Amino acid sequence: MQAAVLAAWMLLPSGCWSNKEIETQSLQIAVALDLPHPTKVERGLDAVNPDRHARDYITNTFQLIIPGQVGRIGGSTSEELSTRPYRNISQTGESVFGNVRELAKRISTPPLGHHLKVIIISDALAKRYDIASFLDFYFRDNDIRLSPLILISRGEAGKTLESDSQTDIPGFQIPETVRNRFRSNKILPPVQSYELLSMLRSKKSFLLQTVVKSDSELEYRGAAIVKGESGKIAGYLSDQELEAASWIRGGNRRGGVLKLGRNLSNVPIDMEIGSIQSSIAAKESNGRFHFLVDVEGDGEIMEDWRQTAVGKYSDAYYRGMERKLEEEVKQNIESLLDQLQSRYHADPLEFHETVRRRMPRTWKKVQEHWDEHFSAADVEVRVRIHLAGHGASELS
Repeated sequence: MQAAVLAAWMLLPSGCWSNKEIETQSLQIAVALDLPHPTKVERGLDAVNPDRHARDYITNTFQLIIPGQVGRIGGSTSEELSTRPYRNISQTGESVFGNVRELAKRISTPPLGHHLKVIIISDALAKRYDIASFLDFYFRDNDIRLSPLILISRGEAGKTLESDSQTDIPGFQIPETVRNRFRSNKILPPVQSYELLSMLRSKKSFLLQTVVKSDSELEYRGAAIVKGESGKIAGYLSDQELEAASWIRGGNRRGGVLKLGRNLSNVPIDMEIGSIQSSIAAKESNGRFHFLVDVEGDGEIMEDWRQTAVGKYSDAYYRGMERKLEEEVKQNIESLLDQLQSRYHADPLEFHETVRRRMPRTWKKVQEHWDEHFSAADVEVRVRIHLAGHGASELS
């Protein structure tokens, strides 16, 4: 009899014990982290409650959405919407966890972190503190997945979550931009929080994508260099330096544009990159490392203002252009390496991985002070470019 009752019980449909309607909840989709700067609202609240003596370390700006309100956007025009489908609210305090708890005193529906898409960190905050320290809460909290995209803001991070549009939601749009990597080699591979945790634990230098905000526009631009030993931002790469980094990293990378510099051409000449492959060889002699960076790429000339005739160009044109493009890439790579070795004394491009994999015994001896060894290393660069054609005009 008991077995029959148990079997019948197991056949009953199961469900979630929570009966909260998703349409009534506040979902946290983005968060920005800044050095403390209390908002006007917070200053007003503190004036009423002057007995708060805690030292402020950080400001969290939470971007919250109510799913029921977002669902109505599809049937409305921007003129018909009286309010945005999201709300930004800032909280300043001693810690990230403390700010989350303080926020519960100000809004009726505490934010749910299950759907967090992006964490944007101000460069000022990441210069002052080890990134691992103020992200500790996001690495530990059970309600937040280790999947949010991590970005660095040049300037106040909270402003990156603002938009003039009544329908655009920055917390969704900002992380979606990374999908355009196939069209630009100025966008780094996305770094999610679980990857960042591994990077920070390794104590090796690395790059994080930076974003800039001007008026109502936000753009992916350049990268921040995070030093492995300190976990803090040590400097930045420009867009051009980030392009050079993409050639060193290789990985059969597709997409992007290679432009000839003014020292090689007085008019615009652009190559669309078909693929990039690279390899790094290493050897060590008397405590000094020597690297050979071998880069190979292919693509098509998509724009050349010197040419007025449409049709197939001569082999001499392509061979000459290949040599110029090779020179351009080599110059850019060597300039980048000089910056990393002489100015920043950091290896965010993972030269250490070649040593770790191929020279494990040597690696054990040098890994604790690798950035110093990299800064003193000799690096030779070889570049080969192959042009497949000149776009659709080749068909004529």
